[in-house]
Amino acid sequence: MAKKIANVGGFGIDREAFDTPLDLTTDGLNIFVADRGNQRVVQFDRNLNFVTLLQNRPTPLPTLGLAREPNTSVGQLWRPISLSISGQGDLYILDEAQRQVIRINPLTFAAEIQQRQNPAQFQFGGFDAGAGNLIEPCHVQTSRSGKVFVSDAAAKAVFVYDLFGNFVTQIGKGLLNTPKGLGIGLVTEQTESGKEIQEWLFAVDESALLMFRAEQQAGFQFLGKITVETLSQVLQAEPKQLKLVDVALLGETLYLLTEKALYLLPRTVLKLAY
Repeated sequence: MAKKIANVGGFGIDREAFDTPLDLTTDGLNIFVADRGNQRVVQFDRNLNFVTLLQNRPTPLPTLGLAREPNTSVGQLWRPISLSISGQGDLYILDEAQRQVIRINPLTFAAEIQQRQNPAQFQFGGFDAGAGNLIEPCHVQTSRSGKVFVSDAAAKAVFVYDLFGNFVTQIGKGLLNTPKGLGIGLVTEQTESGKEIQEWLFAVDESALLMFRAEQQAGFQFLGKITVETLSQVLQAEPKQLKLVDVALLGETLYLLTEKALYLLPRTVLKLAY
């Protein structure tokens, strides 16, 4: 029987407590938790020892060549709801309050966090983003191939940006109803030229799991979907009990989170979507 290694948390405002934690990400050495209710990002080491807090909303670096006082945004409302660390080591924070993604270096807010405000490298997806304007963002996910995906429940689509916040496209329009959780995974597929390692994006609706190619050169191709009705047969559960929340793929294991349970499934279950 598996035993617990470590735990941290509890409800409250203390530095190791949470109020509505919604997402986490890791670079292998550090774990970052989006604590929505306390309006902060909490950093732990991989053994869950507390490191520091990002208490205030990061703000953009001053524009080069312009002399102005940096805006510290101390006290500005923000609600971090989702996190992702890119392959380059940058931390992408989805802020529900301002409907923006903020990119920062996660190693710069470890010291003197209560005395100074960590500047953001940049932010994107706000009202001035044109076609990339987020409406009701839910989840952010970066890919190995250098893209940032943001699910948007109101737009019924997933917004795609490059690592510098430039809007690329929307995917899933007409296929998604209320996209929320996102996951990225590497899948080995047999093609005419042999085995090919592909990067897949998984988008969670409440009633289905949809799959897309995550690479731009593949056109973010839609690969198929698995409905809750199909999953209910595999999991031997009632469809009404399978309200999907989030997903992850690690090796040959698919992790599927619902409102009531976490399921581990073999990757071969994805074949049901073809």
